[in-house]
Amino acid sequence: MVDDTQQEDMSPPLERADQARLLFRYLGGEEWQEYRAILSVFADTFFSEFAPEDVVDALREQSFAMDASVVAERLESLRRWGNLTASTSIGNPASLNDYYKRRHRYLITRAGQDVYDVVEGVLLRIDDVSDVQAGRLRDLQRALEQLIQYCERGLASVPSSDVVDVVRRVFDPHESFSNEITQFFASMNQWQSRFDLAPEEITFFAEILVGYVSEQLVEIERVAGPIAVSLKSVAPHIEQVVQRSRSGLAARVDEAGLSDSVSVRHAAGTSVQDWDHLMRWFGAGEDGQSRLDSLMRQALAAVRTLTGNLTRLSRVGAGSASRRGDFIRLAGFVASADKPETVQQLMAAALGLYPSRHLGVLAADADDPVATTTSWQSAPSAEVPVSLRERGETTQRGKVTPVRDRAGEREQLRHRRQCEREAEARTAQELLAVVGADGHLRDVDVSTLALRRLRLLLGASGARRVSGQAERSSSDQDLCCVVRRTHGECVRIRCPEGQLTLLDAEVQLRAAAEPADSLSATSPDSRQASSHG
Repeated sequence: MVDDTQQEDMSPPLERADQARLLFRYLGGEEWQEYRAILSVFADTFFSEFAPEDVVDALREQSFAMDASVVAERLESLRRWGNLTASTSIGNPASLNDYYKRRHRYLITRAGQDVYDVVEGVLLRIDDVSDVQAGRLRDLQRALEQLIQYCERGLASVPSSDVVDVVRRVFDPHESFSNEITQFFASMNQWQSRFDLAPEEITFFAEILVGYVSEQLVEIERVAGPIAVSLKSVAPHIEQVVQRSRSGLAARVDEAGLSDSVSVRHAAGTSVQDWDHLMRWFGAGEDGQSRLDSLMRQALAAVRTLTGNLTRLSRVGAGSASRRGDFIRLAGFVASADKPETVQQLMAAALGLYPSRHLGVLAADADDPVATTTSWQSAPSAEVPVSLRERGETTQRGKVTPVRDRAGEREQLRHRRQCEREAEARTAQELLAVVGADGHLRDVDVSTLALRRLRLLLGASGARRVSGQAERSSSDQDLCCVVRRTHGECVRIRCPEGQLTLLDAEVQLRAAAEPADSLSATSPDSRQASSHG
């Protein structure tokens, strides 16, 4: 006899990409907050085992109440996806039931802990602006100077632990600095495309960000040069440094010949490729190209774009600064243009629409009934406006057209709304009339409008459903509806257009003005007792 856990362990192994994808599966459904709360109980507890009852108690302490059956189902799903694993420790069971209870205890896996940390880090810092610590580069430079002294003295005479420590002091600041500057420049890439800014954001960009970026770029450029020189001094000794710095679990696995079967992450700086990557960052490689120079050029381009946007916003004012305002001003320039050539120049300057793009402007002689080559003697007489023919001007005269009186439309709208309210009141009375003495709907006939009203209430109660609860409710201005999950009961509501059937459910309906106690007074337990009595 083999349990479910052993059966799943006997299944063919998944690919590594599929396993990694399953670790993030708990974020894909509507219950992702429940999975997140459950994983928070296991976070940072690699050696702590939790049974479903323990998780329920821990969630209750966090004011996150969940049903025990739901928690057990969520735990089993997390185990299938690889975030949790079943404990193999059975302890000292006193009975067979105690043995099976201990068999269903869970621990968090290393991959599950890593995924949880990544997800929580993204959710907590999604809108944060990361700061760039240029002082990390000075720590890196001091560590390189210490390593150069070791190389000049002879690495063979230096203890391996000292070499490992100095290599770690080289790569740890670089890893932190590269992450910080990459995230900061990614934020700048988003900011430079912003056109609608609040006044406080304009103040942040104009008075803080531009100056901060300038100071950081100057500091980085000042320190990056000596780092490149130090890396070139260390370059001839890289292979010896890598040999002396290989230690720890990864080195022992390699020495035992188990690197193909056991995957262990090597520390940064224990391979020649790590040093090549570091040299390319600061331009100490053979090609002289620097990743840091490329990032600085991109930062300068972003600062120029930000400065241009801030200059434009300062001209038009922060209150009306928006893309819509820019298009409205462009439309005003087009409307006031005196000739089509000016419009074409405006479109070319603003939108890149050159004369090959047609704007749909009518020609000056579009209204002529005959071609321009027709002689005036045989052409029909031109139509001249009265104002131009009598006064020699085209200015319109006379009274301004009065504002249209919309009292009739408002009265019609008010009457239609009144009819709708009366119809809603009638449907509410109709539904309340077919409710039984205990406030339930079972097998009734109603009108089409009444059934539509009831369907809206049922849909609203489903939208407000709380996971794990067997009851849901909704209300509007006239009615209050409560739906409970049952076994064996059926609700049928018929209308001229069809029939609505609810299986394994009961529906209670009352007027919205009645107290809620009138529904709870007829609970399933009381009705069952009365029926048996």
